[in-house]
Amino acid sequence: MKATQSLAKFFPILQWLPQYQKKTFAGDLSASLIVAVLLIPQSLAYALLAGLPPQAGIYASILPLVVYAFFASSMVQSVGPMAISAVMTASALAPLAVMGSAEYSALAASLALLSGLFLAALGLLRLGFITQLLSHPVINGFTSGAAILIIIGQTTPLLGAQDHTLLHVIIHQPHHLLFGLTCLALLWLLGQPLNTLLLNKKVPHAQLIAKLSPLFLILLITAAVHGLNIQTRLIGPFPGQLPAFAWPDLHPDQLARLWLPAITIGLAGFLQSITIAQSLALKARRNIDSNQELIGLGAANIAAAASGGFPVSGGFSRTAVNAASGAHTPLAGVMTAAWIALAAHWFSDYLALLPQALLAATIILVAIRLIDFDFLIRSWRYDWRDGAAFISTAIAVLLLGAMQGIVAGTGVSLILFLYRSSQPHIAVVGRIAGTEHFRNINRFTTQTCPAVVAIRIDESLYFGNSAKIQAELIQILAQAPAAKHLLLILSAVNSIDYSAMQAISLLQENLRVRQIKIHLAEVKGPVMDHLRRSEMLSTLDGEVFLSAHLAMQTLSGVSEDFSI
Repeated sequence: MKATQSLAKFFPILQWLPQYQKKTFAGDLSASLIVAVLLIPQSLAYALLAGLPPQAGIYASILPLVVYAFFASSMVQSVGPMAISAVMTASALAPLAVMGSAEYSALAASLALLSGLFLAALGLLRLGFITQLLSHPVINGFTSGAAILIIIGQTTPLLGAQDHTLLHVIIHQPHHLLFGLTCLALLWLLGQPLNTLLLNKKVPHAQLIAKLSPLFLILLITAAVHGLNIQTRLIGPFPGQLPAFAWPDLHPDQLARLWLPAITIGLAGFLQSITIAQSLALKARRNIDSNQELIGLGAANIAAAASGGFPVSGGFSRTAVNAASGAHTPLAGVMTAAWIALAAHWFSDYLALLPQALLAATIILVAIRLIDFDFLIRSWRYDWRDGAAFISTAIAVLLLGAMQGIVAGTGVSLILFLYRSSQPHIAVVGRIAGTEHFRNINRFTTQTCPAVVAIRIDESLYFGNSAKIQAELIQILAQAPAAKHLLLILSAVNSIDYSAMQAISLLQENLRVRQIKIHLAEVKGPVMDHLRRSEMLSTLDGEVFLSAHLAMQTLSGVSEDFSI
């Protein structure tokens, strides 16, 4: 019984598939068709964005969806190629091989394999908490910076300037420029403006219609290009057969160059995936197992590597469309993969007729939605350090590239965190009259005792802030000439490392000359466990009190009131 439960926990498909009902099939089927129609042009565009042949995008959209269905804890997550993963792939591989070459494709598959193994290992070891090292300001800053890079990179295919300068295109080939800008304008009009109009008119299924309208426009523009013989660059022919399954041949020197990009791509992709998965699960009153999602996304990337693809992740718009279209289970993803495989096999000749400018316009509009200036404003208002992490990450991405940018952003975020924790808030507190509550004397009217200086430290104590705290305590005591007792209220302290413990002991030695005793109050159990194993308690001249109120009663020599 336990073995069956463990197996079902590792393979969530064993939980929902036996309970699958006919009434959910219609929703899964309709969602699979809609997502397939959405994913096919996107997968082609993202493959080109990654510097790969268009079929790589198709390959990354078949087997990964099937494999993910076996491991996923999310019922509606839709995985596949993403703009951010594509640009990170291109950034990682451009220095290593020629874009579009067989070596480049092999390296892309190797990158997916390493990323998948890393994510799966995190999930199996229940180390999902490590992904929290990438904060939301860093992720949003990286996404915004990468989106700007994507937009800049796609202006060339949009305006038909692959082989010439933009000035040459404007003078000698203005029809390329006009065609690209027309595609961009029409796709934009059929996006948010159409959605707003349909919602205002209260049209049924307004959001779904708005999502699908650009896809019908793509078909219409493609037909017009060939019907009117418009001169523009096309995707061109590509193999229509299903992917051949083979493991990438990963050499030690490639491993040394790819392991860091693989980890970065994996973490960035997972954080995007888990964000949308948790949001939709919350609305549906379901639970998401982050470790299981790591395993599922890792398995999907391994499948992408085995089928000639490149790194994949969950997509915001794709998953939202999947849920809005009626998907109930991961079987919708399996059926989506089947539709894509059929389309790639039977309609590859038609897909090859898609104009590159049209796909570039699609990517640009997706990238524009990824630029989150609202988040920057909100985070800066809340705490300038979070806003600084966003800005520094975005600038690093623009100046250094996607891979180096997210590493730099993470480093800046950790430095700001260390700076924040190294400058802890320290408050001199007094008692609120008639209560047992102690508050900051600068914020409240309180009762204090001249002989007792009560201080609350609002941060865990460690080597990075122990000297700062020690200096501030000495400064506070210098302004209290009548002080005989220093009461440290540790209610907000979750840990004290060895360096901080020694700093407190040294402070007691220095204060002994002034006949000032150090006392502790409201020490948490885990902190006390560590202090008992050290010499600190034996070096203090004072006592350890259960509460600040009890300490003040004892040290002030009165049972109720203190002098003000």
